[in-house]
Amino acid sequence: MNRRDIDNFLESLLTDDVSDNVKNMIMSLDNDGKKAIANYYDVESSFHNHADILKNVYRFGLDTSNHDKIYHYTTVESLEKILESGYFLIKASDYMNDPDEFRWASRLGKNHLEELGAGKEEIAEFDRMIESQPFKDSYIWSFTKNNDSLTLFNVYGKGMGVSIEFDLSEVMHELAMQNSNGKKSLENFGYGDAYTFPLRVEYNEQIQKAYVNPVVEEWLSAYRAYKKDPFDMKEILLHCSKNMFLFNMIFKNPSLNHEEELRFIVLKIGDQNRIPDTVISGVPYTKFNINHDLLKKVKLQTNNSYSTDGVRVLLDQNGYHRVIIQNSKLPY
Repeated sequence: MNRRDIDNFLESLLTDDVSDNVKNMIMSLDNDGKKAIANYYDVESSFHNHADILKNVYRFGLDTSNHDKIYHYTTVESLEKILESGYFLIKASDYMNDPDEFRWASRLGKNHLEELGAGKEEIAEFDRMIESQPFKDSYIWSFTKNNDSLTLFNVYGKGMGVSIEFDLSEVMHELAMQNSNGKKSLENFGYGDAYTFPLRVEYNEQIQKAYVNPVVEEWLSAYRAYKKDPFDMKEILLHCSKNMFLFNMIFKNPSLNHEEELRFIVLKIGDQNRIPDTVISGVPYTKFNINHDLLKKVKLQTNNSYSTDGVRVLLDQNGYHRVIIQNSKLPY
C-alpha cells in the first residue's frame, strides 16, 4: 500500500470506539509506524499471510493422524545400544552436525535487513531478539520418508548403516506422552515438561524468503516506530519474534535438501537453563523410552559389516522378535 492507502486503511480501522487520543497518536506516526500497524491488521498484506502462527504450524507441520512410515538412520552399533538401554538419545539442537541449525532463518533475516538498508544497531537488535527467544533447551530427532537413501547411509551409516522404520502416529503419541510427564493438557505444563513439534523441513530458499522477508520488514518498521508507540509496536515485535523462532525450527540450508528431513522438536520448559536427561562427552541429550512395538523394520546398508542373521540375533536377544530385517536394494 502507498501512504494514502495506508492512511485510508488506518482511518477505517480506527472506529468510533477508539479514543481520540489513540486516533491522533496513530495518525501522527511516521510512515514506519503506520505501515507496521496497517500490515499487522490488513488480512491481505504479505506480512499477515506469512506470519499467521497457526497457519504456519499447519503449513509446515506433519499430520500425525496418518500412519505414515518414517525412517531414522544410524549404525548397527548405535542400534545395539538403543535396544540394550531401552531408549533413544535425542541430541540438543545446538549440537547438531549443521552449524546453522536453528539459525538459518535468522541468517536470511539479517541478509534482508542489510538489503533494506538497516543500520548496525538495528541488525544488532535483531540479533538480540533472536538470542532472547525462549526455549533454549531444545532437541531434534531426525527422520525421513526415504527408507533406502544412499546419501543418508553414507553420512550416518559408516559402512554399518541401518534405516529403522517407525509409524509416524505412534512416535508422535509416545513422544508427546513422555514429554508431557503424564499431563493431559498443555495448560497444565510446567517446569521440566516439554512441547513436541512434528515438522517437515523446508529447503526451498524461495519459499523461505517468501516467509522470512515480510516478517523482517515488519520487524524493522515496528522497531523504528517503537519509541512513538511502544504499546502497539511491542505486540508486533513479539509476533515477529515468534515467527522467526518457528522459521528457525523449519528452514534449513538448501544444500542439505538430500536429507529430506522430517523432525520432531522437543522444547523443554525451564528457566533458560538446560535440563538434559544426560550428557555424553559434553553433548546434552533428552531420552525417549521405546517399547517392542515401536520398531517395525530394519534395513541394512549395502555391504554392511553386519549380516541380517547377526542383526536378527541382536533384536531377538532384546525381545524385538517381530521386527522385519531387510537388505538395501542399493547397488553400493
